[in-house]
Amino acid sequence: MLLTIFDRYNQKRADICPNENSTQSKEVQGDNILALSFTLYEHITLDVNDYIDFHSERYWLMERYSPKQKSSIEWEYNLNFYGVESLLKRFLVLKTVDGENEPVFTLTAPPLEHVKLIVECLNEGMGKITDFKVGAITGTENIVVDYEGKYLDEALKEIAEKVGAEWWIEGQTLNVSRCEHGEEVTLGYGKGLTELEKDQADNAKFYTRLF
Repeated sequence: MLLTIFDRYNQKRADICPNENSTQSKEVQGDNILALSFTLYEHITLDVNDYIDFHSERYWLMERYSPKQKSSIEWEYNLNFYGVESLLKRFLVLKTVDGENEPVFTLTAPPLEHVKLIVECLNEGMGKITDFKVGAITGTENIVVDYEGKYLDEALKEIAEKVGAEWWIEGQTLNVSRCEHGEEVTLGYGKGLTELEKDQADNAKFYTRLF
């Protein structure tokens, strides 16, 4: 698969072919990480906010990166690009009504209004863009959230807990609802399941839904 890395000014840096060790790891209410390994025949230093598009999602570099020289003509790259789910940790929720820029306030409003505020802060933090939108939001009753220096991911987690849902992003749409989309698949013998047995899971990660 051929992918293209762009700089923050949308200028192409390089075309790359990730090797088989490259992975995408995406969690509900967590990080979305594109781990890429590849080789180039030139030395290119990558910078913060360089980005790459993969499966209709955008991933950004969060730190400056220089490759390792593998030979006189080859440079080896092993780096992580981060989806917007990870970038939420960089921005505070700010009250911007009437020209304010206040990180400490309390808001009593329906969940939709809370999420609209977070999307506004996300767009502002990403460079005064309008790309990110509000999607499906669970709940219509007022909820109270104390925004006392809360980052966007912390605020979303609290909102989701108060309405009994999850926050998740699809493309550029932020949702607070149960994360279910696509076609449901039922696993069973003769339907993709070939073996099932009990085992110990000490210190192992587990999942409740498979995408």
